[in-house]
Amino acid sequence: MHEILEYLKETTDTYEHRIHYYIIEGFRWLAISLVVGVVCGVVGSLFAQSVTYVTTLRMAHPWLLYFLPIAGIVTVFMYHSFKVSGKGTNDIIDAAREGEKLPFLLIPAIFIGTVLTHLCGGSAGREGAALQIGGDLANGVGRLFKLNKKQMGIITRIGMAAFFSALFGTPVAAAAFGTMMINVGSISYMVIFPGLIASILACDLSLRLGATAVRFPLHIPAFHSLMSVRVIILSLACAIISVFFIKMLYLGRYLYGRYIKNHYIRIIVGGCLIIALTTLLKTTDYNGAGMNVIGEAMKGHVHPAAFFWKILFTSITLEAGYKGGEVVPSFFIGATFGCLMGKLLGIPAGFGAALGMVGVFGAATNSFLAPVFLAVEVFGGDGILYFALCCIICYIFSGYSGLYSSQRIIYSKLNASRIDASPNTYHTGDRGDLD
Repeated sequence: MHEILEYLKETTDTYEHRIHYYIIEGFRWLAISLVVGVVCGVVGSLFAQSVTYVTTLRMAHPWLLYFLPIAGIVTVFMYHSFKVSGKGTNDIIDAAREGEKLPFLLIPAIFIGTVLTHLCGGSAGREGAALQIGGDLANGVGRLFKLNKKQMGIITRIGMAAFFSALFGTPVAAAAFGTMMINVGSISYMVIFPGLIASILACDLSLRLGATAVRFPLHIPAFHSLMSVRVIILSLACAIISVFFIKMLYLGRYLYGRYIKNHYIRIIVGGCLIIALTTLLKTTDYNGAGMNVIGEAMKGHVHPAAFFWKILFTSITLEAGYKGGEVVPSFFIGATFGCLMGKLLGIPAGFGAALGMVGVFGAATNSFLAPVFLAVEVFGGDGILYFALCCIICYIFSGYSGLYSSQRIIYSKLNASRIDASPNTYHTGDRGDLD
């Protein structure tokens, strides 16, 4: 009896210690996530409204396009002056994985650089900037809390998720993206709780301060086997388009690097090419982020070659050195291509645009759950079966291509094999897929 009592006492003490530890750590990460959520919500709202304002200004004054080369010169000079040349989203991903410190001056550099790009008509998004600003802001919060190296990696992911949420108004998708995009195929459960808290708070605060959530009204057809087959065909096509988009970005990087070594000349040439193409096509649809064109695609209105021109414009802009991101262009490319293919396949054009938008995004970023959640938050949950089907097909059949070379693909997409490879360097059929 005495031994039983001693055992119960020892067990109780152990559980009390564990409960005490969980409570302390839980409240600690809750406090951290609240701070990150507030900071990212405020700055994220300012950033979102700044991009919206300069976009409206540019559309009202088309002549601003001719200042794009000057905006490029200012951007290159600023990055050199701040000593953050070459820093980008891949460095944020590395910091999130390794717990490294990030240069604070990257925040104003990418903020101002992105605003200048959108003001003068460069073809870029804002989410790449969001991941950098959010990750860097959270990195600074981590230093204030004196977090260790592993914890710094966690808080950097939390910041990436929170800023994503502040821009798009999609906290669940943002939390999933921040949790899973660093190491593809591996879920960092430690990040889910604080990441979701920070994302919800950042979203709510950003909207209260005047930002607008991305939402599109959409008619979703009832689930049917024939429609499912059509969705599968569309998804396979979207996977191919995402790979083409990534290859074009890398081709642009190669050509600029091969033939134009000087960063100033490179960005001037890129700006002049955008001006020339815009003048030639007699439309500004491919300048800026193109959210208005995405909206038109959701209504079934799209130019047949819109997806191709956006790929070309974005490759020229970003690889020349202009700042922004690739995610919103992937939305544009997917929405316009999906709308076009939807009409050919007998899918409602707007619904095809929605499928293409989330499918190309998921394929390009090597993510599956985040685009499904994004679809539910942006379009509503009625079409979740179609969206899930589209996203998993795009994820698998895009292979091992990806926008972010610093990602690590932990597991094969075809077999239960660990490959631990970088995007764009590993190919289907390599050893891990043959095991």
